[in-house]
Amino acid sequence: MRVFSGLRSGVFVFCAIILLALSGCSESQSPITNVYAAYSLLAPSNTGGTILYARVIVDGVEVRCPELIGNDDTEITMSVRGYHPDNNTASENFPVTTCEAIISPGVSYAVTYALAPSTITIDAVTLNPSSVIVYGDTGCKSSDCKDGKAAKPFDVLAQGGVDIDADLILHMGDYNYRGTSGSIRKKPKKIYAYDAGDGGFDGAACGFVGSDYYSQNASGSPKPGRWKYWRDDFFKPAKELLPKAPWVFSRGNHELCSRAGKGWFYFLGPGSSLDGGVPQLTCPDQGELEFPPQGAKDHIVMIPSYTLALDPLKLWVVDSANACDASAANSLTAQYSTQFEKLYEQEGKDKAGNGQADSKPVWMVTHRPLWGGAVKKIKKSSLLSASAESSIVPFNIMMQKALSNTPAARLPESVKLILSGHKHLFQSVSFLESKTDRPPQIIIGNSGVSLNKSPEGIYKTVIDGEESSLHQFSKYGFLHITLNSDDSWYGDILNKSGRSIVHCNSKNSSLHQSICKIDGLKSK
Repeated sequence: MRVFSGLRSGVFVFCAIILLALSGCSESQSPITNVYAAYSLLAPSNTGGTILYARVIVDGVEVRCPELIGNDDTEITMSVRGYHPDNNTASENFPVTTCEAIISPGVSYAVTYALAPSTITIDAVTLNPSSVIVYGDTGCKSSDCKDGKAAKPFDVLAQGGVDIDADLILHMGDYNYRGTSGSIRKKPKKIYAYDAGDGGFDGAACGFVGSDYYSQNASGSPKPGRWKYWRDDFFKPAKELLPKAPWVFSRGNHELCSRAGKGWFYFLGPGSSLDGGVPQLTCPDQGELEFPPQGAKDHIVMIPSYTLALDPLKLWVVDSANACDASAANSLTAQYSTQFEKLYEQEGKDKAGNGQADSKPVWMVTHRPLWGGAVKKIKKSSLLSASAESSIVPFNIMMQKALSNTPAARLPESVKLILSGHKHLFQSVSFLESKTDRPPQIIIGNSGVSLNKSPEGIYKTVIDGEESSLHQFSKYGFLHITLNSDDSWYGDILNKSGRSIVHCNSKNSSLHQSICKIDGLKSK
């Protein structure tokens, strides 16, 4: 954080003293309010381009938003963001206001009120990033973190990101764990929130139709979404990192409308009511807890996939929060197929003879992995065959089915990397002998929440019909990627001490080698 100093600050302080003295106002009556967080994010425009927002979360409701003062002397009045999670009523669960404004790249902005000097600056944004950091699954379970305390070890990992001074921050989803345990109540009847295929909803329809839909945000729920969980799990530990670079926020299954979705759409969602943005979405009615709706179909919302064009690459952001891990024959599968088809059409124009396609590499950014596998725990006395497919349980069958249902049945060649989270570990998936030039997948789900105990190692298996190599371990960390001028990149998983424990390199794929290599691990 940097202090906005100089003549303007001195004038603000002088004016504040004079005005308070003349008006007889006490400090508590001052129009200055507490700023909890300030950050910038990349989002789609309503014309298919990329738009840049600044957002600031301030204490209280029906309060005045701060102004942004650019280092180029521009002044921007921020607007109150629409669709408050409490529907602008008592605001008992979310006693805060999110303010936003469209900002320009290359300009840093001081967050200020008219009568006070700024103590927070949103750093200047570049659309030509060379340093990217990636986090995933950063929150903290209530059994691991005390109420009111910042999430650990995400606070340490976030500080590691501050020290790197990155140009772009990607988050793979799942920010809020203390407020989304899954259990809504245990007595007199156990009730668990709908989780799109996880946590007992694995049936043929994944709870989408035909079964009781329970939501933490239903009328009568004893455990609705609350600001304090967002504050402690994400905004408090990431406070210094938030204004350092623009964010791209994936939506995780812990941000479903049945869980912390109301807060996610308000704080992090890409939509906006400001001119030029795509519409802001919010969660539909969540029903009544004692009389639950039948199925999730009418009570969920999906964000259409969108592309963010930057100078060195494009990010294709997919909302996979509602994608069931099991194979589900419901309309969501078709919706994901449509998204894959649109990407292929967008990226394959040159092959279709309809014009020149953009040659920039595409990274798919989403929460649930498209490819990957859960390694079954085995007894110490057992031997794991290198070719034993039964030892690996592949996940996300639904998304794989959606892709296979498209005319091309594959991703366009321009997709060079898939980034995701969801599984609480690090895993890289490489298709060394891919017949369809399948891109590698890197799973970053190890940035804070308690880790998966799946056995570490290097595994050979078949995923979605193709031979693959899985490198995985369960240690805390985040990914730092450096982009090269030739569209290649290299990266490292950095642990809590800032030490590199995994080395990744995009050039490995052309050499038929695993995209990431873990120090000290051996093949199983």
